[in-house]
Amino acid sequence: MPRNKSIRVFEYDEIKQGHTYDGVLFEEKDLKAIQRFNDKNNHRYFTLTYNGLKFNSYVGVIQIGKLTIEILPKADKLITKDNCDEESKDAWKRILLEMLKKSGMINMISLTNADLRLRNSSLLDLYINHYLNEVELILRKGLVKQYRQNKGNVKALKGRLLFHQQILKNSLHKERFFTEHQVYDYNHIVNQILFKALMVVERLPNSSLYLDRIARLKMTFPDLLTPPITETTFTRLLLNRKTQHYKSALQLAKLIILNYSPDLQGGKDDVLAILFNMNELWERYVFKMLQAEQKDLDYTISYQNQKQFWNTKLIKPDIVIEKDSETFVIDTKWKLVDTNKPSDADLKQMYTYNMYWGSNKSMLLYPTSKVNVQTYFGTFHVGNPTTDNKENLCKMGFLNIWEINERNIKLKSKIAGEVLNQFEILYKP
Repeated sequence: MPRNKSIRVFEYDEIKQGHTYDGVLFEEKDLKAIQRFNDKNNHRYFTLTYNGLKFNSYVGVIQIGKLTIEILPKADKLITKDNCDEESKDAWKRILLEMLKKSGMINMISLTNADLRLRNSSLLDLYINHYLNEVELILRKGLVKQYRQNKGNVKALKGRLLFHQQILKNSLHKERFFTEHQVYDYNHIVNQILFKALMVVERLPNSSLYLDRIARLKMTFPDLLTPPITETTFTRLLLNRKTQHYKSALQLAKLIILNYSPDLQGGKDDVLAILFNMNELWERYVFKMLQAEQKDLDYTISYQNQKQFWNTKLIKPDIVIEKDSETFVIDTKWKLVDTNKPSDADLKQMYTYNMYWGSNKSMLLYPTSKVNVQTYFGTFHVGNPTTDNKENLCKMGFLNIWEINERNIKLKSKIAGEVLNQFEILYKP
């Protein structure tokens, strides 16, 4: 059996123990490790089935012991050169990485064409390699020192003397002082987070590719405390001018630390899952792409602009566009649907957005691989009183975000024109 095993699936696929995928047997121990991880995360990422599991809307990578499972997005069928499943998976892997980069959900600045030689490296390899690159960059610039509060014995009185601890600990050592005082050193939470993520990566079975680099990096760090690091640690973390260049490394470290689930019994089936919700990724990607072109096409755009709805409840459409004194609302949906058959719940939601934002045109925006999908506005039977009872309209829009040629499949560099044209009056090329 190969040292490192790899399975690639699409979102909403199902796998079962005892079955072979991509030439790799999915074993009972693999399933149990994922079940433990799923329990720890309140069944957020997977749905357990009889002797197996079904993936949900989360995509990314899971490392279980020596098994790597890559979960790829697939909202529509891409047409590849040979209509080959492996080629389709390669294409979706490229698209996922580019979407993560353009959306800002993970800042893969160092992503190169060499990194994207996909069958030779897993998504996790790319994340780890990028994290090590970021840490190396920080160490070349030099770790930052910060002030921190420290309690302990010192030989000269400084800071605040803690009388209770002084009596307990130093009754026989009059030359010592137990104080609380400030220390200016490297032993602060930002550096501790970077070091903790290195320790996690070092435990992974496929870390042999990076062991020399990790060992060199760890030797460069000074002795640091290793406090527990949780979601709250990152919530409270504040960067300043001196630590701003840590931002990308901390983003990756957060993914690594918070999504790591050690196997406390044997240490052979540790789980690290770096997963992203495709609905959130699609929403942020569309916004970032539209935001990049707002000056060129003369409109303004806001993201998750919220208003009070009922008592303390808020409503917030994904994207609001304003142009020429008109307002247009977009709600993004990452799923396959029948053209012109929106759900009742979605229509009620869009009607509410039109009323609260004074818009007479809104759109549910879905991905597609088809070209020039034509859809038309439907009319709500009650006009919008905030726009003098003008027609109150909503439509389903479909956006093709990739280009296919003989050599490869890649994301389009611009999408705003296609989106705005679907509102019929906004943009003319």
